[in-house]
Amino acid sequence: MFCEARGKMKNMITLKKKSDPGKFAAPCTVKGIEFPHALCDTGASVSILPRVMANHLGLKVEPSKESFTFVDCFQRSSGGIVRDLEVHIGNALVQVDFHVLDIKLNWNSSMLLGRAFLSTVGAVCNMQTNQLCLTLIDPHVY
Repeated sequence: MFCEARGKMKNMITLKKKSDPGKFAAPCTVKGIEFPHALCDTGASVSILPRVMANHLGLKVEPSKESFTFVDCFQRSSGGIVRDLEVHIGNALVQVDFHVLDIKLNWNSSMLLGRAFLSTVGAVCNMQTNQLCLTLIDPHVY
């Protein structure tokens, strides 16, 4: 038994530890406003838009009673939902439901695209090269 286990260990390889690859972001446009670095978050169950940006875009926000708890245990009540907002990304229009939150706005990355969006566009995240491929839009872009 020992010899068998030792034999299997000879076939094992040791992988070099890598650092955090950073964020995945994609450029998109909403109502003529460019978002050069919309964050794509595989850990987010919803897509999020800051209230300031929703107001700036003149969006109709439906009331919502949901609340969110972030990784740092910070809680926020939903400021409502914007349904079926058309996000122009690559050569496609994708309808996305956004939860509007009263959060600090970062103009460079002022929206968060969650798992439903990533599934819709066929996102494939290559952690080794830090590349995001949206296979259903253009498999050669991003």
